[in-house]
Amino acid sequence: MNFSVLLSLYSKESPEFLDKCLLSLYTQTIQSDDVVIVFDGPVSEELNDVVMSWKERLRINVVKLPKNLGLGRALNEGINECRNEIILRMDTDDICHPKRFESQMNYFRNHPEVDIMSGWIAEFNSDIEDVHSIRKVPHKHADIIKFAKKRSPFNHMAVAYKKGRVIDSGGYQADYLYEDYALWVRMISKGAITYNLQEILVYARTGNGMFVRRMGWKYAVSEFNAQRNFYSSGFISLFELIRNLCIRMPMRIMPAFVVGFVYKKILRR
Repeated sequence: MNFSVLLSLYSKESPEFLDKCLLSLYTQTIQSDDVVIVFDGPVSEELNDVVMSWKERLRINVVKLPKNLGLGRALNEGINECRNEIILRMDTDDICHPKRFESQMNYFRNHPEVDIMSGWIAEFNSDIEDVHSIRKVPHKHADIIKFAKKRSPFNHMAVAYKKGRVIDSGGYQADYLYEDYALWVRMISKGAITYNLQEILVYARTGNGMFVRRMGWKYAVSEFNAQRNFYSSGFISLFELIRNLCIRMPMRIMPAFVVGFVYKKILRR
């Protein structure tokens, strides 16, 4: 059962992190026959050299975009280039658990009705031996839908989905900072069958900057627009809209140390 792996690379990525990411693909217990890396605009010579050093071993197909389009649009270009129906997503600064591909593909093989799945991620700052939190997501379809009305029900860097289902749902759209969450909602609304493995699939590099990136009025406006769209589409009720805004909006304008505490001590429990 063949599958593709999809990554998007942009100019500010660390060559060291990228190399470790690609090494984790190479050391999987089963291999993909189609690794698609989208260069989201021009990248440095160092980044290009890292990709080229793995090109033959990982059978990498490089898709070069003339300018930076942003993650969602870059992934859409990559999805079109993927040769297989099942696509596993990966971020270029994260590290796959050695059995990630095997675990997800075994589940797809035994449950062909599933359209999208992910699993847990272990979050770390600089060393995967020093995990500070684990983001767990529910595994059963009904629980995933319930969870999606409050928070993103999948870990994007660990997601695996069927190409046709993603395209049928409109792909990634211009939902600033919410391209993935909005896609999940559209897929669920169109009847996609979901699942989440109850095991760590990816070690996700976070760092203190992660909380800063999720703060500020720009992110607050995006939060409001996303929730409003979920309500307008009928995915959440008026009560759920008000509840989500009351809980999530203040998080975007709180001090960084407060946001970090909430993420690590409450949301990742």
